[in-house]
Amino acid sequence: MLESFLARNGFRWPMTALVTGVVLGLLGPVVIDLEQGLPLSLQSLLVCWLPLMLGWRAGVAGVLIYLAAGAFGLPVFAGHRAGLDIIAGPTGGYLLGMPVAALVLGTIASETSEDTSDRNRYVRIAIGMVLGHLIILAMGIPWQRQVQPDLDLMALAEKLYRPLLLKSALGVLLSVLVMRVAAPRA
Repeated sequence: MLESFLARNGFRWPMTALVTGVVLGLLGPVVIDLEQGLPLSLQSLLVCWLPLMLGWRAGVAGVLIYLAAGAFGLPVFAGHRAGLDIIAGPTGGYLLGMPVAALVLGTIASETSEDTSDRNRYVRIAIGMVLGHLIILAMGIPWQRQVQPDLDLMALAEKLYRPLLLKSALGVLLSVLVMRVAAPRA
């Protein structure tokens, strides 16, 4: 949704992809403990939000840059972790779901016409934020279940649903702020 604004100002998708990868690398490792060990990772918030703002090319390429950096040992994954063992471990499915979520959400952004009302944009963003997190979970939970067969799925769902909703709400709020700042002035 910012894709055309940035393009008009000389920023093409390869540059925004690099920015996406760098932002993910810098902020993706941040995990905030909300209550009793309930983690809020900026990783999936950004993976969902950035493609909605920048489009599918920048979103997918930026997420792939991020994953490659983590695979090569840069501590960019949640909790400042890195390495192929993280990708092969219990959270690997979530990480591999991120480019898929970026593709879907970036496509939603790219398909949104310039004359779409702000209200409709915010509704698309809200739906996209939830959808992106659900895509990541849909790929991550079965993977985690394969690696950890004794995983309690109900406890996991209970642990994940509040951060998912909170991150989605934060993504909408962030979008409103950014889109207001980037809105053309009359």
